[in-house]
Parts: sequence; structure tokens; C-alpha cells
Amino acid sequence: VTQDKVKKLMGGERYYKKGSRNTQLANALIHAKAQEVNADRPRGAKYSLDEIREMVKADESMQNLVHEEQQEYITKLNERRALQNMSIRATNTAAAQDVQSTLDNVFKMLDGLALRTGIYTCLFASRGHVYDTAQATWFGTDNVMDFWEDVLQTEADEIAQKLEQWAWTIAKRRNIRINYTNFDIAMKDKLAIDLKGWPEGVPFQSPTSINDLKALLKVRDALKDGSCRWFRMSPHQREEYAAELAARRKKGEVIGKPRKK
Repeated sequence: VTQDKVKKLMGGERYYKKGSRNTQLANALIHAKAQEVNADRPRGAKYSLDEIREMVKADESMQNLVHEEQQEYITKLNERRALQNMSIRATNTAAAQDVQSTLDNVFKMLDGLALRTGIYTCLFASRGHVYDTAQATWFGTDNVMDFWEDVLQTEADEIAQKLEQWAWTIAKRRNIRINYTNFDIAMKDKLAIDLKGWPEGVPFQSPTSINDLKALLKVRDALKDGSCRWFRMSPHQREEYAAELAARRKKGEVIGKPRKK
């Protein structure tokens, strides 16, 4: 082992995961107070973190809490964090920032792992569709990227570009957006796509519109284990459904939500 590597090992960052950090009560109280005082205030007029800390100290109802009250505040903050982690980013720019930040952390972890263990690792990443602003990229520890040129006679940049082209092609093939609002017409009637096993007790709507964590987890688990799944309707099912729609319309029922003019 060279002296240079020993220095890197001694000064390198550690990324061992020692278990998830417990949520601090102080953070939970600040979160609760921020929700209370900042919810209806416009951007630029919201109270600062220091101001909210002082409000928590001055709020007698947040002092000398019993264990059950403490846990209630902590649970609310944990639910909020879990919901944020599963939420889809609102804009392509926000998604690109999330990608860059997460990849930076992954690169640091892999660099540290390579220093500690000598492992060789390479990674390629590409945006999922043409509207994403994240750029295709690659990463490799030590000299691992030489493998692609020495063995496959292909540069890493070229592989990243081909990955991006492939991802766009796949995205175009799968570019079907689920219309939850007009599901009966837009999905079942026009595209013959239906859904089985939507969790009982959860209103049928886009998962991105579900604000209740337990309901969102219910939907996620059902989709993950296959009890809730999309399927293409058979010709016979389509005929039966078309007859059902015709009968409902004949009775005067308005099916689906009309488009805005």
C-alpha cells in the first residue's frame, strides 16, 4: 500500500450507514410550529427558522410534554418526510436538481468504498424522457473506465449517449399517461386499459394527489406485490364495456368530466 493511499484512507470521508438517525423532538416541534404559522403566508413573508425557534420556546403547550405527546409530534414529522421522499418532483428542473444531488452523494460513497476496499465500480445514468433537463453522465472508480476502451473499443461518452438514445426510444413506446379523472372514457373506452385490485377505502385518483401517507403506502404496496395491476382488456371485455357505457348514457348519465373550452 502506497503512502499516498494511506493518506487518502485516513482523510477520506466515511459513508458507513450506522442505522437511521432518530428524529429529534426539537425538529418535530419546529416543523409543527412552522406548519401552524407559515401555512397561509406568501413566499417572502414566512417566518425564519430562528423566529420559529423562539415561538416554540414561548409556546407553553410545547413545553414539558409527556412521552405520548412527544411521539405524536415526531410521528407527524416522520410521515411528512416519508411523503416527500416518495413524491414526484413538481418540475423538470426540480427533478434534475434531485438527480444531480443524489448522484453526487452516490459518487462520493463509491469513491470512498473504492479507497477502503479496492473495488472497481462504474455507473451510467440517463434522463428518462426528452423533457428532462438532466444530462446523461457516467462515473468510474480508479481506472475502471479503461475497460470499455480496452475490451469493447468503446468510449464511456459514447455509451452514455447510446443509453440516452435508448431511454428516449423506450419512453416514446411507453408514453401513455394515465387519465384518472376521465378513466372510464380516456383509458377503458379509448385505449382498452383497465385496473384490477385498487386498494379498498382509497379514493381512485392519481397517487401524486394522495396526501394521506397510509393511503399512499397502501397503493404502493398493492402495485408492488401485484395485487393491483394494469391490464389490457380483451375484445370481449371491450364489447361488454361499450354496451355498459351505451346503457348508462341512455339513462341520461354523464360519463367522464367534460373538457374545458
